[in-house]
Amino acid sequence: MKLGLSTLLFSEGTPKDGIELASKLDLDSVEIILDMPHFPLDPKSELLKEIRELTISTGLIVRTHGRFLDLNPVSLYSEMRELSLKQTLESIEACHSMNGEMVTIHPGRCWFRRNKELFQKCRKWFQDYLKKASTFAQERGITLALETGSHNADYPGPPEELSKAVEKREKVGITLDVGHLNLSAQRREEKEEDWILDSIKTVEDRLVNVHLHDNTGISDDHLPPGQGEINFSPIMKALNRFYEGPIILELWDLNDPFKDIKKSIEYIKAL
Repeated sequence: MKLGLSTLLFSEGTPKDGIELASKLDLDSVEIILDMPHFPLDPKSELLKEIRELTISTGLIVRTHGRFLDLNPVSLYSEMRELSLKQTLESIEACHSMNGEMVTIHPGRCWFRRNKELFQKCRKWFQDYLKKASTFAQERGITLALETGSHNADYPGPPEELSKAVEKREKVGITLDVGHLNLSAQRREEKEEDWILDSIKTVEDRLVNVHLHDNTGISDDHLPPGQGEINFSPIMKALNRFYEGPIILELWDLNDPFKDIKKSIEYIKAL
């Protein structure tokens, strides 16, 4: 089992804090959040070079999470769609500069799914966005990974939509977020465990990344595994069958990051 750590944990610090902690915990990879306040928006920042040198010295595999705050690639406003694409392309370039291999991106938010005309526009806008982003990424040897969301307005939303959206794109896969799937099960009134396991099977052919965190089914808490209500035992068994890449611990607001993450690692490996 390969494990990694997201720098989401260090919103008050820098990505280097996450890299150093991942190395100290002897993890395999780090996923760097490319958004504020975790990361400077300046694509020429010296931090890119420093991170590249640090990850090379630690031997960690570098994955990244593209910018997503306040963005929407299927917005009704063309200016927002253009800005969202620009930020995604800059995220891909930053990943490439840091010798990274993957950029996770969020779905869009289509607020009028029941309006057939607007929904069709959202679908087209997302495909246009994904085509441009994936072409840009492929030219740089970067894999894109579309993340499972948890909001009813997400497009693509359910795993079937995600799979359909990426099926004809080379080097485009899916980031399966276990915490998000637990929340979406609640909103769909599905049995959480069955919904998550079915989702893994649905996306297995395109599964390239995994985010692991816990919650109580109410909000996106990003708790350490074992501190919420998710039953991780069958989930980890399913992932071991269908997935060989790093599993990223995407946590935040920990009192003692080293101690809490070490405990999470022990919990996961004991399942």
